[in-house]
Amino acid sequence: MEDDPSFADLVATFLEREQDAFTVRTETDPRDALAILEADTCSVDCIVSDYDMPGLDGLAVLERVRETHPEIPFILFTGKGSEEIASEAITAGVTDYLQKAGGTEQYSVLANRIQNAVGGYRAERYMNRGLEAIETAQDGISILNEDGYIEYANTACAEILGYTREELIGLHWETFYHDDDIDAVYDVLLPEARDGRWHGTTTFVRKNGSELDIEHTLSYTEDGSLICTLSPQATVDAGESKLSAKEQAMDEAPIGILLTDPHQEDNPIIYANDEFTDLTGYGKREIIGRNCRFLQGEATEDEPVQTLRTAIDSRESATVELRNYRKDGTEFWNRVRVAPLFDDDGELDLFVGFQDDVTDRKQYEQQLQSHSARLEALFEHSPDMFAVHDIDGVIRDVNQRLCDELGYTESELLGRKVWDIDPTADPERASSFWKKLPPNTPHRFEGQLERKDGSAFPIEVHLIRLNLEGKDRFVAMDRDISDQKRRERELVQQNERLDRFTSVVSHDLRNPLQVAEGRLELLREDCDSDHIDDIDHAGPDGFTHRGLADTRSNWRGSDDT
Repeated sequence: MEDDPSFADLVATFLEREQDAFTVRTETDPRDALAILEADTCSVDCIVSDYDMPGLDGLAVLERVRETHPEIPFILFTGKGSEEIASEAITAGVTDYLQKAGGTEQYSVLANRIQNAVGGYRAERYMNRGLEAIETAQDGISILNEDGYIEYANTACAEILGYTREELIGLHWETFYHDDDIDAVYDVLLPEARDGRWHGTTTFVRKNGSELDIEHTLSYTEDGSLICTLSPQATVDAGESKLSAKEQAMDEAPIGILLTDPHQEDNPIIYANDEFTDLTGYGKREIIGRNCRFLQGEATEDEPVQTLRTAIDSRESATVELRNYRKDGTEFWNRVRVAPLFDDDGELDLFVGFQDDVTDRKQYEQQLQSHSARLEALFEHSPDMFAVHDIDGVIRDVNQRLCDELGYTESELLGRKVWDIDPTADPERASSFWKKLPPNTPHRFEGQLERKDGSAFPIEVHLIRLNLEGKDRFVAMDRDISDQKRRERELVQQNERLDRFTSVVSHDLRNPLQVAEGRLELLREDCDSDHIDDIDHAGPDGFTHRGLADTRSNWRGSDDT
């Protein structure tokens, strides 16, 4: 959104040159832009807005967007910069704040900010879709903490056990077992789950005291949480085939599912659900009877394919991520999980494959890797000062430039708090700001740094929250803006002197000009002469009171530039 159409077109041109994937739409009236957003939310990945606009300023637009679209990236790209505007924008939920500057470099910076913001936004949408899949799954899924208490349970889990979701949270897993069975869980199920995975049939005690035999899977995450999956056993009429029973359980699944027959040559597909056809673009008639390799192509790597083949030959489970191709030739990243299904006698029956489109996540991971490599180069070789701190404000890493500027050694800075070297930082406000700062989205503000000798200087800070080697870290790039602040003070002083000068000149000339004007009017009343009009027109506007005011304004405008 930019009320100057020529500048809006210029920005759009540069952005589309910087990133071929960008499609930029410009609007000069913010109300029209809001109407477009309401009518077609799905096509809008990021909003870039000026501050000074007719009808609604940038902050008012931001507030309206956040009322209905709290997650969509919003970048304030404005020529009117101040700490007050930046603070209000952050409070209102702005994704990023960038001040317009001279030169074309600013468009590269803006394109990078947009790319980072959209990457984070899409990654979050992907995570939300994953959570939605868990919420709507027919299998009961719960997460227990290290002590065995339920921290999360989906609706299916609550229904299977006969509780509400609220009632399940905080219950220990022992609640759902007979006393005689608890020792077996501690001695067999949990140790096997820690070694990788436990799967079998368990007798649970429901809330009403009834017993329930159910397929049960246990596995641990890296942080020690226990993932519990409950799969109701389907009851099949005698006349139904084993395949149709499985179809009933899988038709509504939110991910692609295949069943293959390992007893036939080349392990052909015998079932595909609707989600798989939507994912790949192939119809079921084009899928049934083929081996899954028909999705492979030029960019498919051999290693994950070999992993799947080995698992199938060994009748084991496996999970890989590989590039596949849809029917129309488009490439996508596919998370494939295969597992053998055994009959009641322990004989191999079928293989099941789960297919997930994880393209957005893979692209986001690649962006993060690229971003990390750029960050490392900047950290080591940049002329700017860098510091890395944690959520508590403890400085974990610094570059040599920061040490040189502040007069400390690296060991003297590591372990200090941010407010030890920035006297403008308030611990409570800083901690609150860091907790709310979204990841992978740079923010800019101003502060100060204090040298070892006690002297201080102003800085411009660019802060970004990153996950570095599995740890939550805040990377601050600090730039000395002492010269900029000095020029600003000199300009203010110069304008103040100009105000005083023009005020004196205006006062000294006002009375003589008014006297001359009055005498001219009297002369016009006393006599009729063409010379009177010539005298009136000969007086330059610059010597009238109004002219002086205009001249003063022009002087100030010239000085400001």
